[in-house]
Amino acid sequence: MMTTYNILQLPINLNGERVTASVKFAGKSDFGFLTEWKDKLGEDQNPYRVATIELAQLAVHRFSAHSSIQPYLKSIDDLADHIASEPMCEVAGLILLKCDWFSDSQVIGLCHFRRAWCNNIILDYLAVHPYIARKPEGYRHHVEGAGTALVYFLSRVAQKHSCGYIWGEATQLSCGFYKHILLLDQVEDLILAPREKFIKFADGLDLGWQNRGDTEMTKALAVEEVYSTEETNSALVGNKTAMFSPARILANHFLELPTQVQMEIVRTLDLLEEEDATLQSNQLFRNIFRRATERGKLASLWTEVETRHSDGEPGKNPFLES
Repeated sequence: MMTTYNILQLPINLNGERVTASVKFAGKSDFGFLTEWKDKLGEDQNPYRVATIELAQLAVHRFSAHSSIQPYLKSIDDLADHIASEPMCEVAGLILLKCDWFSDSQVIGLCHFRRAWCNNIILDYLAVHPYIARKPEGYRHHVEGAGTALVYFLSRVAQKHSCGYIWGEATQLSCGFYKHILLLDQVEDLILAPREKFIKFADGLDLGWQNRGDTEMTKALAVEEVYSTEETNSALVGNKTAMFSPARILANHFLELPTQVQMEIVRTLDLLEEEDATLQSNQLFRNIFRRATERGKLASLWTEVETRHSDGEPGKNPFLES
């Protein structure tokens, strides 16, 4: 039986050597690192390094705005307690990836996520230190795997609590990373990783970190390949503009519904075709929204989704003709 790595002490590579970084649940006094990151960036306009600062700032803003009105996790055990108390609870977490070996900051990455009431994990923001996101020429630290470690952490949390999906919004810099490491058929802006995919990813890392081989894991990517993919692409997640259009709200609320409710809606609106039977979930959802648009059914889709969603507003239908 495979041993799962300690998800609060995760492997990272520093200049080719194995080191570890700690996962810490953030509180209101933990955000001084952002000043360090910004000071280090200075006037640098590299798109990878700028993007990671913007996404980190948005994650902190999200925490600041929501922590007074929504439960936030304080420890790894909190989620199980919340679910036991209220199975359909919605709870959020902001984790920091910390170490004592990176001289420019003790915080080398962060991740804001939520457990949806239908038991999926929503990855809102993921960012790493700007000099890890894209190392400047001649920089003394070569850090590999910070983003990978954060995705691994979320994967094991989602597995432990029997979550069906991890989903989030890739940037144009990171879509290739998530497509490759999660073995997805397609990733544009939407990352939609079903349970079997994120578990496969995490199991593969465990084997690599423990220097083990397993014939049943031949499709899992080697650790070195995952790190290389992160270095040439990016692990950044989040919407930098933070604009929520009606179409985005509809898509988010649809994805937050249980699968059986989603299927009930699309069958009611006659949005399924025979060709959908063999499609991966992310491509299926794209087809559904495309057909709803082409067939003039977005208003009906809004009503069906918003009626069933806990935060839905079916009476405020932006797709109804005026």
